[in-house]
Amino acid sequence: MKKKTMLLHIVFVSITFILLFAFPKVGMAQQVGIDDQAGVLNAPLQGLKQEATTLAEETKAGVFVVTTTTNTEKPKDFAMNYLANQVGQGNNGIVLLIDMGQREIYIWATGNLKYYITSSRIESILDVVQPQLTDGNYTQAVESFYGQVHHYYQEGIPGGRKYTVNPDTGAVTFHRSFRPGYILIAVIIALVSATAFVIVLVSRYQLKLGARWNYRYQENGELNLSKRTDTLVNSFITTRRIPRNNNSSGGGFSGGGGSGGGRSF
Repeated sequence: MKKKTMLLHIVFVSITFILLFAFPKVGMAQQVGIDDQAGVLNAPLQGLKQEATTLAEETKAGVFVVTTTTNTEKPKDFAMNYLANQVGQGNNGIVLLIDMGQREIYIWATGNLKYYITSSRIESILDVVQPQLTDGNYTQAVESFYGQVHHYYQEGIPGGRKYTVNPDTGAVTFHRSFRPGYILIAVIIALVSATAFVIVLVSRYQLKLGARWNYRYQENGELNLSKRTDTLVNSFITTRRIPRNNNSSGGGFSGGGGSGGGRSF
């Protein structure tokens, strides 16, 4: 009986190791969502959700689309709060808001995605999506939104800055570098400053280049010495007790940054 129990234990442990190491690990799926509260998306939502999932896996960001007819907030505030509730304040994500009540569209990106989907690029996305919404092609507008985000993510972060991307999390690390243009400007400023200093110095003392200036300190100098005594009469020491701060709570939260833009349609 003892041998049988030990044999079963060995078999159980062996199966566990096989399950752990014989199959590749699956990465954490990114959050996606199609929240069609206004009921304007006539295509099967499963197809749009699959497109969102593909984009989310590529960008390592949460991808969301929300339509509404009952929003009373500013579209910008609604989009910011909606995305923060989905992925967390300042985390990696993007949301497309179609506000049917106020007839406005708004795009908001946070986390690493804000470096790719900048405000200027959002304006370009709106150039594509807005006419489709005006024509009532809401499903096509959502698909165009996905396509534009994919396009700009493939183009990389604008501005020419050097950076690396973590392939697992999408985290962006920027590297400090000196551009040739900045170096040239710094050299020119240094030369101009040095030249101006020399010109001012020469003109102030009326010196010719290469000339030496001898100051006759024995004839022009004067030295007067006097004896002075200070007597300490009294001294005072003032002490003040500084109360210790016993508050252990953290500081206030200012909110994460992002990039966004919107228009009427």
